[in-house]
Formats: sequence, structure tokens, C-alpha cells
Amino acid sequence: MAGAADGLSHSERTTVRFHLMCLATLLPYHQRPAALEAWLGVDAALFHMGSDPPAPVAEAVLRLGGARLQAALAAAVRSGDTQRALCTLHLPEVDAALRDNHQVDYGTTRLLRLRNPAASALGRGYHPGHHERALLSGEPDLVVAALLDRRGEHRSTTRATAWATVRAHGGTARVREVVAALGGHDGPDGLDDPDDHDDPTDADIALACAEADPEPFLDTAAERRLGTGALLRALRAAHRGDRAPWVVRRTMARVLKEPYRIDWALIAAARLGRRLPRTAAEVLAGRPDCPPEVAVVLRTGQPARPGRRLPPPAPEPAAPQRYLPPRSAWVPEWRPPGDTGPLGESPESARHALRTKALAFDARTDPAAATLGHLAAVIERGVLSAFEAAPLVRPASLLTSWVGQGSGWGSLSHAAWSGRAALHVETAALLARWAGGGVSAERWVALRSRLRHYPGSLPELLAEVSATHPDVTDRPGNPSNPGNPGNPSDPDGPAGPDGFTA
Repeated sequence: MAGAADGLSHSERTTVRFHLMCLATLLPYHQRPAALEAWLGVDAALFHMGSDPPAPVAEAVLRLGGARLQAALAAAVRSGDTQRALCTLHLPEVDAALRDNHQVDYGTTRLLRLRNPAASALGRGYHPGHHERALLSGEPDLVVAALLDRRGEHRSTTRATAWATVRAHGGTARVREVVAALGGHDGPDGLDDPDDHDDPTDADIALACAEADPEPFLDTAAERRLGTGALLRALRAAHRGDRAPWVVRRTMARVLKEPYRIDWALIAAARLGRRLPRTAAEVLAGRPDCPPEVAVVLRTGQPARPGRRLPPPAPEPAAPQRYLPPRSAWVPEWRPPGDTGPLGESPESARHALRTKALAFDARTDPAAATLGHLAAVIERGVLSAFEAAPLVRPASLLTSWVGQGSGWGSLSHAAWSGRAALHVETAALLARWAGGGVSAERWVALRSRLRHYPGSLPELLAEVSATHPDVTDRPGNPSNPGNPGNPSDPDGPAGPDGFTA
């Protein structure tokens, strides 16, 4: 990562990365990886900018980038779809970066656990919620991989349920295999990992497996954690007199969400023997799986009378559904052009203002400034074309970041009539003309160092970079120079008014 040697604060480095991602969106598709590779050599945390890179950049990295570039993206990306696409590459360095990514989602974590349980147990991007979800998933291979990761502290029912899953799908032999693997699990330095916790449930399972006939001991260990007695003990612990009634009820409802194996006959006996708190009885009676005769006992404290009609069972709760936004082909309606402001109503005044004034993002700091909104209005009114306006905009980073960010390239499909969409096309074309035939890594690095604070226009910036870092193809008279008028293979002829071939 670029450190204090570059003289920038963390916030300033993040801003530089944002500008570079917007610029990369505007580059020709097949040249984006080369530019990103050059910038990555200067800033190893290139993609750490507080948000995901624009979709065109991520797509280019996935399809054309090298393993180093893909690993750098994997270390910072937040999108679950992009994470899973990186996971399908099956590259060790990319998988390692994903395991260390603290923003990785559960679907990606699941794939990484199944692929390499031992490495996943050492990844720095540990998420306790994902770990617990894997333990309770019911998938035997995933559960085993989660059991081998001894980090975190989980409820006793969680790991007990995981061991029950392993036993149900693989029998005692599989349980013994996992216990043996847990016994040999060390940290990355070969010593016991201090973050690991000796879970009491794991200890009970290990003792049961040490017996000649472990089956009854495994049954006892599971009953101790998942049985009705464990549930009653947890409900009594939640019924505290120093808590408000609604807090007690919420705590008991949370306890009942754990995967206990409920024997309703024992629950009814506890209620009849006055060993079950009334709040717990009310919560248990509201469960859909509570038998009607037990619900009567829980509500009244007395057994159901013969011949009396039993109440219907409680309704099943609605299954939670993932929100899916409705599909729509909606396109923003056309809006009339806005005010052109200091740029004026004529081509001459607009050109003069663009050549002599620097544009501002908006008018918050200077109400009299010419802004990007004024420039868009000039283009939408037909005062100037985007082809003529783009090379005049100053500073260069204001233009590239405005049209290159997500809402900028999104305008191409959602608001193709806008001046912003037209500027995106012309800015990308300007960069494509400059990058024609390839750009050296030195030029990409030079462009990175100058972009943010360069006061001039984009053509001026590109011309300065070319002059400071000349390529062999830039030498006058070289027939391989795409902009050389003497090049018979140049289909575009001499340079246009922006300093590049038209």
C-alpha cells in the first residue's frame, strides 16, 4: 500500500483512487488492465476506495486482468456477484485475497470453506455470523469445514447441531475423523492458535469418541445440549425478575429459535409441576409445532378436559423472502435543458468561457462559477457539441470523474439525450485516440501522479505526459506513429483540433 512516503493522507489516497477508477472506465476496454497494472505497481491498495470500482472496470479485470490484478480486486470488492465471479477463477492468490476480505459475503465464504477448509480457518476476513450459519447449514461437508474453524464463541446448541449433522450423514466414523482433525489443528506458526476456544461441546464429543462404543455417549452429549432439559434450563435463566417483561419475552423468543429437540410431554409435565415460568409457557404455546392438548396445559396450567374442543394450532409464520426489486424498462423522461449560466447563449461566449475559466462541480462555493450543469445545458441546447466542448474543459480530473463515475456511464443507457452522456462518449474517444497503439507503464504512472491536481484540460494533460515520457512510436518520421502524417497506415490522417487524430 502506498504509505506516508507519498505525502498523502488516507482520505487523499482514497480520492486519488476514485479519480483513477473513473478514468479507467473511459479507457479502451483492452487497455484498462494495462493501466490498472501500472497504477497497482505504485499503489497496492488501488481498489480500496470505500466503494466498489465501476462495473466496466471490474468486468475488464475479471476477463482480461492477470492474477495479481484480480487478487487486488478480490481483497477490496464488496459486491457478492463480483466475489463469486472471482471465486470461479480457481486461482490460489485470488482465493487467499477473498479469505482476507472483511467484506466477503456468505455465499463466497461458503464456496471458499468447501474448497479449502484449512486455509479458510486461517483467513483474516472472519465473520462470526457466517461461521454460525455454516455450522447450522445442514450441509455435511460445509459443517465439517466450519467445525474445523475453532475461532469465535458460539451457543452450545450451534456446535451440538453441527456435530449431529456430521453424525447423521457420516456416522460415528466420520465424527471420529473430525475429532482427530480438530485435535491436530494449530495456528499458522505451528503452535496452538490463541484465538481458538476449547468448546465444551467439542470436549464432550471427543470424550464420547474415546469410548469403545461411542453411540450412547454421543446420544448423551447431544441430549445435554439440545434436549428438553437444556431448553428448560435456558428458559429459567432468561426469566429474571430484574428485567422488564418485554425484555424477558424477547429473550425467551430468542432462546426458542435455537435448534432444541423439544419433547412436548416433558414440557407439559414441567408446566403442571409449576417448574415452567408463565412467560415461557405463553411463548411455547404460540409455536406452530405445539400440540393442541399441550397448548391447553401451557395456557391454563391444567390438562385438557376429555370431550372439550381443543384450540387450533398457531399459524405458521410467513417465510422471510428476499427482496427483489421489480423489473422495469423505465427510462427517465426527457427534461428541457437547464440554464447555461456564465457560458452564455452563443458558441463564441461558450468557447471563450471554457478557454478562460475553470469549471466547478456545482455553485455551492462560488455562485457565479460556471458549472458542469451549465456545460451540459450548453450541449443539450446545441450551442456547442460535446466533441468541441470536451477538449476545452478544465480541470481535466473534473471532466473524467464526472463522466466516468457510475452515474456518468449509466447516463448512456438511462439518459442518452443528456449532455453528460455525450461528454462521456467524446471523452472516451479522446482517450482512445491518445492511447491508440498502446501506452507504456511509465505513461500510465505519470498520468496517475498528475491527474488530480492538473489545472489544464485533458488534451493538455495527455500532451504533457507524452512529452515527459516519449515512446519510440512518438518520434517524428516513425512510420509506426499513428498520428504521423507520413504514416500510410494511419486512416485518420493528421491531428484534429484537440491535438489528436479526429
